[in-house]
Amino acid sequence: MYQLLFNNLTFDLSSVEMTSFANYLDQIDIDYWETEYKYSIYEKKIPIPTLQSNFIILLNRKELEELRYLVDCINEYKILKPFEINYLMVSN
Repeated sequence: MYQLLFNNLTFDLSSVEMTSFANYLDQIDIDYWETEYKYSIYEKKIPIPTLQSNFIILLNRKELEELRYLVDCINEYKILKPFEINYLMVSN
């Protein structure tokens, strides 16, 4: 099992589901969706459907690229450098 945390989303995926999800993300045509929703009021224009009919994940180009990088199962020993992690950290 894989537990994938991305932004405010959590995915619990089996090995087969993780591979399918990675393949799906690789096939998304970013330019198509940005053109299709260019007049949308939302900043995020790339939809990722879910099995729940009333829930769609919307991402922008940068988020999709980050998610693709995160689920890349080809090189499982990839170590991220601190500047590659776009995360707001608040020191108390």
